[in-house]
Amino acid sequence: MSQDHVSPTQNEKTVQAVETASKTIVGALLELGSAWAAHGLHAGKYSLENSARALEKTAKALENMAKEIEKKNQNQ
Repeated sequence: MSQDHVSPTQNEKTVQAVETASKTIVGALLELGSAWAAHGLHAGKYSLENSARALEKTAKALENMAKEIEKKNQNQ
């Protein structure tokens, strides 16, 4: 069947079906993108919190080393 024999009503139905499918796909992609964005932000938050804890421990170790050096200098 050639395209010339397709009635306007069939064309309109086809266009509507394609528009509906497109909107559904776009909506699903937007939801998926939002879900990944939220996941990435949570992962980033977790990484930053872990880095902050590691930096706190490092800062405390440096403070302890400085105190030990000061004690040794006072005892000499």
